Amino acid sequence: MKNNLKRAFICIFFLLFLTACWDRVEIEKRGFVVGSAVDLVDKKTDGTYELEVTNQFVIPTGLENPSQGGGGEPTAYKNVTVRGESIFEIIREMAILSSETPFFQHMKVVIVSEEIVREPQLFSKIIDVYIRDHEMRRGMKVAIAKNDKAKDVLEVMPVDEKVPALFIDSLMESNYKNASSLKHIHVGQLQELMLNDRSYTVPEVEIVSSKKLKYKDAAVIHALDDKMVASLSDDETAGLSFLTEPQQIAPINVNIDGHTVVVELFDGNPDIKVLKADKNNIEVEISISVEGNIAEEHGFSDILTASFFKKVEKATEERVKELTEKTIEVAQKDLKVDFIGIGDVLFERHYKVWKEIKDNWDVGTNYFSKSKINVKVDATIRKTGASDSVR
Repeated sequence: MKNNLKRAFICIFFLLFLTACWDRVEIEKRGFVVGSAVDLVDKKTDGTYELEVTNQFVIPTGLENPSQGGGGEPTAYKNVTVRGESIFEIIREMAILSSETPFFQHMKVVIVSEEIVREPQLFSKIIDVYIRDHEMRRGMKVAIAKNDKAKDVLEVMPVDEKVPALFIDSLMESNYKNASSLKHIHVGQLQELMLNDRSYTVPEVEIVSSKKLKYKDAAVIHALDDKMVASLSDDETAGLSFLTEPQQIAPINVNIDGHTVVVELFDGNPDIKVLKADKNNIEVEISISVEGNIAEEHGFSDILTASFFKKVEKATEERVKELTEKTIEVAQKDLKVDFIGIGDVLFERHYKVWKEIKDNWDVGTNYFSKSKINVKVDATIRKTGASDSVR
């Protein structure tokens, strides 16, 4: 009986400390961060950097529908900018300066300036902070601010939008409608690429006006120096999309007998095969199957013929082949950087050969630039859109 009373007393004693949320932070005191921008302020003579971080906080009252009556619409966000020598230091300083506790679990996007990505190893160190912080989510999307300050990107406010970071997140999510836009990349994916010492690409955003952003093109990151070495053009990015991204959905223009035909591609299936795995004679074949509809045409009186469909299919194959071969030429001859992922295929399917060449794949001897890469394209046109004829 005495032991039972002792156990009961111990249980009641510990319950006194468990019945309340001792570490609770009231929601009004939380600062919900939805976007972050990182810029380079200065590179010092001792090799250290001065950075500038801008966090975008949501103001919940500004998200509500405006009440009827006078007065302007309340602001739905605020940007807070702090400078320092490290991201960790800046985030802690921001917490001291603000009356709200920064809360990062709703972060959507991280925008990094091109200046930072062109500095060796700096980009990976910054991303590492966003990976390690226990409040950050691995699903945050990352983009490079092309020709602009990253913090300025978080100020672009389209009509009918209230929070720039949420707009950017939505823009990156729906990029599939443009062939020259790559699929968004997450912080978690970047970690894997960096750990495996793979060269890769990161999508870019560019300011068009105070109310408009352009989400297209891509920055090429070379694993050797861990920095950006080039920015792909529209056509080169489109070629990369066809080479690497399944389920490609995008319109492309083709020329038929001197007239323009717009083909809306709704399916794509690239397949990379290594035909020869001899390190001194590597041969790769990339087969691309695409399907699409005729979305728009000019100058044709009858498009419902088998011969016309064949012409469109052939023109589509030639256009996709032209785009992809140009991208391969840039990768192999101009940059000598494997941002296409040929090395990944060798690693997965021909590991014995890969072990011999991995340290000289797109560096040193550069077996990648010496490899033979052929592209085969097969296009199928299903129909002329929602209506087969308007005449």
